[in-house]
Amino acid sequence: MRLDVLEYHQNEGLPNSWQIERCEFGDINLIVGKNASGKTRILNRIVLLANLLAGDDLKGFASKIYWKLIFDSTNIKEQKVYILEIDRLKIIREEFTIGTKTYLQRNQKSEGTIWAKELAKDMKFQTPFNQIAASNRRDLIQHPFLEDLYEWADSLRFYQFGTDLGKGSVDTFSGRIEELKEFINDKDADFVVEIFRIGQEELGDKFTNAIKSDMYSIGYDISDVGTQALHDESMKSARLLYVQESDLQAKTEQFMMSQGMFRALSLIIQVNYSLLAGKPSCILIDDIGEGLDFERSSELIKILIEKAKSGAVQIIMTTNDRFVMNGVPLEYWSVIDRQAGLVKLHNIQNSKDIFEQFKFTGLNNFDFFSTGFYATGFSDQEEAVLES
Repeated sequence: MRLDVLEYHQNEGLPNSWQIERCEFGDINLIVGKNASGKTRILNRIVLLANLLAGDDLKGFASKIYWKLIFDSTNIKEQKVYILEIDRLKIIREEFTIGTKTYLQRNQKSEGTIWAKELAKDMKFQTPFNQIAASNRRDLIQHPFLEDLYEWADSLRFYQFGTDLGKGSVDTFSGRIEELKEFINDKDADFVVEIFRIGQEELGDKFTNAIKSDMYSIGYDISDVGTQALHDESMKSARLLYVQESDLQAKTEQFMMSQGMFRALSLIIQVNYSLLAGKPSCILIDDIGEGLDFERSSELIKILIEKAKSGAVQIIMTTNDRFVMNGVPLEYWSVIDRQAGLVKLHNIQNSKDIFEQFKFTGLNNFDFFSTGFYATGFSDQEEAVLES
């Protein structure tokens, strides 16, 4: 499934309300905006709902929150719409429709109906107020339509490029790979060493060669990548990542890498493992390119775009870096326009004329953002002059 639309309200009607107004996505997305405009918050709200659909509970939900997600909207008959509304730790509304048919609905009393395939009719049910019916009622025989929703949520990955992405973490697990897979959370970027070990064991040279190739493409010429024992007598079983740079004799261990180099390596390891293992539906990356120079950040983004173009994954990235903006085609942009607690996104899906107009200005991509052109386009006078 591909996420096409996100709508979100928090504390609607109250002084601290916050709303995302119909945020539309394509296969490749770069959300741009100023600091504190809501870029990270948009990603966090997608991740938060995905975690709930994958089985997390409602701890900490003291606000009134509304989500609406629309998937696969290019085919109206197959379009999937999921709605969830929470009020102070209680689910007061939940719906899932495919095309024109409602497969799941529940009310504020937590009573509802769900379509049963084998019985060919709607069944009544009642689920506890704090449990998501879409995950709680999963049943491959009676309710197979819920699997796509669960798999999208469970396979979604979120990487915060501005963090260390596991640079300060080592692998201390000494058991077998099968046990290691049960031990770690492969959604957590801090487990990058363990994820590399699993990928190396399961996928072999295909995995390590993909990492070396991608690192070379962004300007890091490495002939080898692997793990080795940590030089610490108190942690004899611990392992860490290393790379062999082609122009150096000694290996470069993860603690000796620059922050930018390790962030790139960590992201490349985890994205390649997810893709080659057939896991991801959607990859979210916050502050893409943070800590990298212009050329390397541009090449990293090009690699990610090519992976998304293969049709294997949807990518949603954020940035406020002018160099990153200038390196990504406008067709993939969504520009945040925040007015108090209301967040709107301008992109080619909802502002096509303005995006088309900008091609005639001769300006660079960053100017589209910095001048506010994304919201206004040409004035009538300017457009008339241009046409003449």
